[in-house]
Amino acid sequence: MFDWIGSLRVAEKSRHRLVLGLARATRLAGLAMIAIGVLVATWFAAISLWLAAIPGFLIVLGAVVATLKRELVFDREEGVLRMSQSALGISNSSVVPLFHLRAVVIIARPARMGSRFHSGTGFVAYVDRRVGDAIFLDEARRSAGLFRMAEAIADLAELRLEYEAAPVIDETA
Repeated sequence: MFDWIGSLRVAEKSRHRLVLGLARATRLAGLAMIAIGVLVATWFAAISLWLAAIPGFLIVLGAVVATLKRELVFDREEGVLRMSQSALGISNSSVVPLFHLRAVVIIARPARMGSRFHSGTGFVAYVDRRVGDAIFLDEARRSAGLFRMAEAIADLAELRLEYEAAPVIDETA
């Protein structure tokens, strides 16, 4: 239901550069959570100040979501992938040479047997590295958007595109 919160979108695309960033809906969702939290807190404050602290969790969570930033820049001219992310002003960035990347992968996420909350198989996209851990891109219930993003990355960075669409059932759950 809330797949669009935190989803990466192509922000800029040229022959030598691809920029992926969070969708604007992520920031709007965070601001909406803050607004709802403040309204509920003021309503609860009329009853009790202690009760007004309960929606504070929603306000804090909304602030985290509203300030969330994630950007991946694939730059063919410089031969690097620049990754940066931040939340509440705390940031982290790193640079990975493109020759360390092996493939862009889209796989079917296992569907849990008997789960009431998970309606079928979803898909996960990541960049597989020759050295180090994989770089998570995004996940979605449908693979079309992930495939377009993975295809753009593979074309620009000259990586192999691996697509495993067969649903996997996790029987251990």
